[in-house]
Amino acid sequence: MKYDDTATDVLTERPDCDICKQQGRKRPAAIDGATRQGPWAYMCIPCHESYGVGLGLGKGQRLLIDP
Repeated sequence: MKYDDTATDVLTERPDCDICKQQGRKRPAAIDGATRQGPWAYMCIPCHESYGVGLGLGKGQRLLIDP
């Protein structure tokens, strides 16, 4: 399956949110994107709202799961 949207990535399984993992929680990631601190991370929606820089080329992409 091919998507021409640079703000979408297709994976076979959903990773956990990297930020939540560091805080001892476990949430599924919905975004792979840059953080305000610089590094990229898998983020859940609440973490992306707090730490993410947006969606699009050079910013981040939504994660879609293709079983």
